[in-house]
Amino acid sequence: MAPRSTAPYVETLPAASYSEDAVFEREQELIFAKNWSVLARTDQLVRPGDYVSGEIGRFPVFVLRDPDGGLRGFHNVCRHRAGSLVKAGTGRCNLAYGVRCRYHGWTYSVDGRLLEAPGFVTGAGFDPSARGLVPIRIESWHDIVFGCLDDEAPDLMSWLGDIPKIAEEFPIAAPLRFYREVVAEGDANWKAYGDNSAEGYHVPFVHTQLNQAVKACVLEPRENGKFVGFRIGYGPWGNHPASRGYWIYKFPCVLVHFSEYDFNVEQVYPLGPRRVRLVHWFWRPDDGAPQGWYDELAEGWRATMAEDMGVCAEVQRNLDAGIYRSGVLSLEREPGTIFFQSLVREAMAAAA
Repeated sequence: MAPRSTAPYVETLPAASYSEDAVFEREQELIFAKNWSVLARTDQLVRPGDYVSGEIGRFPVFVLRDPDGGLRGFHNVCRHRAGSLVKAGTGRCNLAYGVRCRYHGWTYSVDGRLLEAPGFVTGAGFDPSARGLVPIRIESWHDIVFGCLDDEAPDLMSWLGDIPKIAEEFPIAAPLRFYREVVAEGDANWKAYGDNSAEGYHVPFVHTQLNQAVKACVLEPRENGKFVGFRIGYGPWGNHPASRGYWIYKFPCVLVHFSEYDFNVEQVYPLGPRRVRLVHWFWRPDDGAPQGWYDELAEGWRATMAEDMGVCAEVQRNLDAGIYRSGVLSLEREPGTIFFQSLVREAMAAAA
């Protein structure tokens, strides 16, 4: 829970934690490796052999569809000399030959067993059974495929907490189809983006269009699932009537947005202490509405992402400049950011 205080504010995380390499490295093990991360959409993994590669923190991983229709995930690292098994992005493996390293041709079965190691003879101290791929956990929810590196972490549904129950209030329960992807990168620490996404304090000053659309907002830090929720009331805007929605910033790096129109998910991928990639996916119902009607929604989110990334990059430059050592968070206006930063502190305390 957020720290209690008799003062009207809470101290922020120290500025140095947004730029130090040592902090970022500890976060890999203590935060990113211990939580679930969005890796793929199910429509990218239709046929046996289809794969998607990506990262969980700085760890390269991939997920593929096996011949039995299941999903399997592994670190994208050959056990020979750390070559990559599959290329970046999406592709398809010829499962008749197995998953073959692109560097020296070591070949693995879809369950990760080493099948072929050119130049090595079984026996004489070489044991193929000890050289299989390192697996990761894979689970899915609706059309989203998640991966996790930690065998001790909660299962996906426990990790999501109250989110599936909230989803029942919106059309996500009906058949939806994917319709757009938006990708952006920016020069900011992932926590700067999290701080920003966990509060609405900045909306009137940064998001002109969004501020006009949102007529009501109730912020709800949730312990069950460790996320900050925003119950939203939209007024009419563009070609869209008044409606309601629910926004979520799920610790550490997943954003989920439900509305009466569509459903969208954003994953924040930390690329370094001062760099992030944002991948935003959009689904819509087959309701006969023109695609342009939904493109207008996605374009509004794209513009909001760009505005958020711009202000976070400015904050990062100022944090790096050195004059700002720490700041304060308002109990009234920033309870979400207080909650988010308390989760960071709690996770990092395991390093003590």
